[in-house]
Amino acid sequence: MHVVVVGVDRYRDPRIRDLSYARADAEAVAELVAKLHPDERSVQVLLDGDATKRNVMVAIGETLPRTAREDDVVLIYFAGHGSPETDGCRNEAGRYLVLHDTEYDNVYATGIDMEHELIRWFERLQHIRLLLLVVDACFSGRAGGRTFEGPSLRRSRSGMRAAEPVVLNSLDLGEGRLMLSASTDRQVAREDPDLRHGIFTHYLLHGPSTDGHPTTVGVHTFYEELALSVHAHTGGQQTPVINGRSELARLPYLW
Repeated sequence: MHVVVVGVDRYRDPRIRDLSYARADAEAVAELVAKLHPDERSVQVLLDGDATKRNVMVAIGETLPRTAREDDVVLIYFAGHGSPETDGCRNEAGRYLVLHDTEYDNVYATGIDMEHELIRWFERLQHIRLLLLVVDACFSGRAGGRTFEGPSLRRSRSGMRAAEPVVLNSLDLGEGRLMLSASTDRQVAREDPDLRHGIFTHYLLHGPSTDGHPTTVGVHTFYEELALSVHAHTGGQQTPVINGRSELARLPYLW
C-alpha cells in the first residue's frame, strides 16, 4: 500500500489564516496506516513547511506512478485549507488545495487545482487497482473552517487495535477510483477544539462499527457511517461526500 499524507497548519503567506489541527490529523492518519506490515507499506508524510506545491506534486505525480504496481492500493490524504477561486469566468469557480507556499493573490498559480490535477493524478495512476483520495478541506469560500475566500471572490478506539501488523496480500480489496471529501462544496469543513481534530478526520480515525474481528471494511459502507456521524455532530451543517467509481472497493481494517 502506498500512502501520501499531507497536513498543513502553517502558511507562508500571512494573509492565509493558520489552522489548528490539520497537522495533527495528518500525523494520526500516518500512525493509523503504520499498522500495516512494514513490508507492505510505503508512507510519505508532508507537514507544514514540507507541504509545498512542488513536494506534493512530486510525491503524487512523479513518485507514486513510478513505484506503485498494478495490484497496489494507493491512499492520498490531505488536511488543510481549500479555496474557491474564479477560473476565467466569474460564475465558474474552481477548487484548490492550499499548500504551505500558496500565495493569497495567486491561488490559481500556486495552489493545486482539484478540477484538473485530480484528473491527471488519476490518469497517471490508472494502472493500480484501488485509489482513494481523502480530503479534509472545503471549498465554499464561507468564513470559518478549512477554507478562505480568494481575492477574486471576496470582492478513540486504541483498545481495539490489533497488536500484529495488518497483512494485505491475502485481502480482496476490489478496485476503484474514489474521492472522499469532508463536506459539500457549499459547506465548511470544521475543526473542533474539544476533539483536537477536524470533525471529519476525527470520525475517520474512530473507524467503522463492526461485529467480531473483520479483516476489511467496504469503502461505501464506511462512508455512510462516517457521513451520518459528521452530519449529526454538526447539526447537519457538514456532510461528507463520496465521488468516483468502484468495484467492491474495500479497505484493510486498521482500527
